[in-house]
This record gives sequence, C-alpha cells and structure tokens, in this order.
Amino acid sequence: MPVIPRAGQWHVSSRYEVKNIIGSGSYGSVCEAYDKERDQNVAIKRVKHMFDDLVDCKRILRETAIMTRLSHPHIVQIYDIIEPSHMRSFDELYIVMELCDSDMKKLIKTDVLLTPLHINTLLYNLLVGLKYLHSAGIWHRDLKPANCLVNQDCSVKICDFGLSRATSSVQHAPLPNTPRGDEDASEVSGPVVPHTAKAKRTMTRHVVTRWYRAPELILLQDNYNEQIDMWSVGCIYAELLQMLEGTHHEDRGPLFPGSSCYPLSPDRKHRKDPRFHTRGSTDQLNVIFDLLGTPSEAEIAQLQTEEAKQHIRALARRERKGVRSRFPDAPEESMDLLEKMLKFTPIERIVVDAALDHDLFKDIRDRQVETVAPSPVILEFDKEPDLGEAVLRKGFAEEIAKFHKASNDQNCVVL
Repeated sequence: MPVIPRAGQWHVSSRYEVKNIIGSGSYGSVCEAYDKERDQNVAIKRVKHMFDDLVDCKRILRETAIMTRLSHPHIVQIYDIIEPSHMRSFDELYIVMELCDSDMKKLIKTDVLLTPLHINTLLYNLLVGLKYLHSAGIWHRDLKPANCLVNQDCSVKICDFGLSRATSSVQHAPLPNTPRGDEDASEVSGPVVPHTAKAKRTMTRHVVTRWYRAPELILLQDNYNEQIDMWSVGCIYAELLQMLEGTHHEDRGPLFPGSSCYPLSPDRKHRKDPRFHTRGSTDQLNVIFDLLGTPSEAEIAQLQTEEAKQHIRALARRERKGVRSRFPDAPEESMDLLEKMLKFTPIERIVVDAALDHDLFKDIRDRQVETVAPSPVILEFDKEPDLGEAVLRKGFAEEIAKFHKASNDQNCVVL
C-alpha cells in the first residue's frame, strides 16, 4: 500500500484518517486516527529521527519487538507498523496501536469519586496483565499511572515498554537515571469508570518516575527481579485509594513524592554530596521511610553492597507509621494487600500470583483471564552489546514484516 502524506506531515497509508494529536514526548508524538479496514479508531505513534542516537534506537526496537510478541487483553496491542516507502533510508516509524479512553494518571486527577469495587477491579485487571507480562519473562521497570491505560469498563492495558527487559535475552542492568470510540456506559456490565474521555497523554520519561521506583533500584542493587514491578503497583494502588470518598481530588498525589533520588539520580545541586541526601527530608528513600520506617538491621543485611548498607545506616532513623496512617477509612483488606506490596525487602514483597489470590478480589476474580504466555520472549538482538545502524534497520525490517508478509514476500528488502 503506498505511503502518502497526511495531516501535518504524518506520512501514513490511505487506510488511516488522521484526526488529532493526543500525546507528545521526547521520542515523537501520538495521534488518534480512523482505521478504515478495522472500522475503528486507533492510536498511531510516530517516532522521528530514529537513528540519530543508536542507544535510543535500540530501546525503540526493543519496545516494538516486545509488544509484537505479547498478546493479552490487558497489554496494549500493536495492530500495524506502517511500511516505510524506503526501507534502507527511513528515519521515522509509525506504530498503530489500540486506543483507550484515558490513563490512570488522568483518571486520578479527575474530580470524581470511585467505589471500592471500581478500584478493586482496576487493580485486579492491572495485576492480571502483570502476571502475563512476568510469565513472558518481561519486567516492565517503569510502571506508573500514566503507563496504565483505562477504559470506562474498568479494563486496564499496560503500555510504554521503553524501559522493559526480556530477561531471557540478556542479563539485566540497573535502571537508567532517566527512565523515560467511547462506549456508552449503559451498555457496559460491571463497574464503570466515569469521565474517561479521551485526552492527551504525555509520552515522556518524566522525572516523577522516581516516585514508583523500588528501593532496590534506588540503591543500585543489580540482583533485583520482577518484584520491582510489584512495588510500583503498590504505589499506583495507593493513588487509586485516594479516589475513595474522603480525599479531595486536588489533594491526590503519589504516595512517595521524593524530589531527589540518591544515589540513583541525586539532586543536581548536591550530586556529589551524600551527606545532603542523608539529611534531606525529601529524598526518595527518606520519604519512603517516613511512612514505612527505617529498615531493620536484618533487612539491611540482605542488601547486596556495603555502600547501600552504609547509606541506609547514615539516614536519620524513622519510626514506622504504616499505610493505615495515610488511609484511615480504607477497607482492612485493601490495607493488608497494600502493606504486602510495599515491603522493603523484595523476597518479602507479595508476588503477583499471591496478590491475585488475595481476599480483596474474591468476588470479582475470573481465573480464566489469568493466562500466561506460551513461552518466554527472547530478543536475539539484545544479546549484542553494541548494535550498528545496519543491524538495527534489519531488526526493524523484521518487525515490520510481521504485518506485511505478502508485500515482503513479493518485494524483499535486503539490508
């Protein structure tokens, strides 16, 4: 199918009718479009200047490759990757994905209240998606409200896999410093999320990502595992609980709103001054310990490095307040699960299967949707430490070919 220019230099095929821009960020922008073949609205992500930075380019390839290998109702789906007109020289990519009504970040900021059933359903659906993701050997590593898309029927779709890793492909590494049509409510069964009108999303690796980082990432432990995602889910759940009656919508916010994150990404003005961060009350670890208390000596002993142990011991000791102090009116079962998600030590943190087994979900659980991936995701290119442009182009060509097999069989591009 020929590629033709569309609204505002969007070079998409005639199959798609570009409507309006709904998001933008460092890697490009996202528009809403009408897919004539599917007869439905979709989201198209445009990534520009792909090969200017080969490190970023590899991340884009990794994200694309992961998404094409995942198939689950609670993972955002790629419908198409528009075939460039010049495979050997293209420098922008158009990825067509399913379109959702909103995301959790926008929902939480909306002046509406949710019932415990709404919140439990949103959390359950997020955990079902995470179970599938982990079964495929994928650690998301950047879960936050903005990366959890939602629809009016309380369905949740995990998105933005730019920092994810396929653990069957490579040894993991510490997290980088800068992580990166409407349904009629009357026709939807079960709880309905109000005011999930489609709205703009910011596709960026914003510094607020630190608010959802597990302690082991902050402390640069390189033996972390998929439990980093469970910590993030706990942080997201805490924000959803603020949508219960009793909290004004303007007072909602992250559970751990640190303004710096030493030693992972310290305050810029005090980058080389660890004493500043042990004194400061707004450093990420200090904010966490204000609520959960300073880790015990037994917990500190389980840390991997002496540097991390010394850093924790240098912090002013804080007594445990507990999450109940922040949510005095929340149901007991909610507090029990939240406490289990926000354990300092990963091995003590509840795993996704145990979370799904929690009594909180006994009335809404559907084991048939709790599926696992048929096999782990393996990305062969991720085994190479340094990829040149030619190899990256070949990788993109292979992903694009999955959606245009007939065309590529007839007109094979040799890179």
